[in-house]
Amino acid sequence: MNSDANIKQFQLLKIINENCSDEHIISKITIVLRRDKIEAPYYMISKIKLSSCIDRPDNGLFHAMDMLNHNRKYNLTEDAYNEIKSLIIDKGQSQITETDKQLNMTLMSKNDEEMKNLFKNYGELFDKIDNLID
Repeated sequence: MNSDANIKQFQLLKIINENCSDEHIISKITIVLRRDKIEAPYYMISKIKLSSCIDRPDNGLFHAMDMLNHNRKYNLTEDAYNEIKSLIIDKGQSQITETDKQLNMTLMSKNDEEMKNLFKNYGELFDKIDNLID
């Protein structure tokens, strides 16, 4: 993670994914960029929700446990805001909505392979956000 015990959201998510044998890890990642606050004109919220499910052949899929629900709020410089905004693009796994003042990106994965694809496709974005707290 880092020496200051400051949790890097996406590194933590990757560690959990790489060290968990459960095939049914469900993740939802939401990144919200905002430009409408007077006291913080460039603002971002990142949210990660991670759940584990149990698959029983005779009873189907059961929701078993919420493992992680982590939110982080950032005041950004204009340059950091624009750089992150440029990395928010649809690579087939995202839902993106945009207004004049807000940009929302939601990423979901329902299994181990989809999670690996998220890190492959959005690794640069995740690293940029994680490195904001250095």
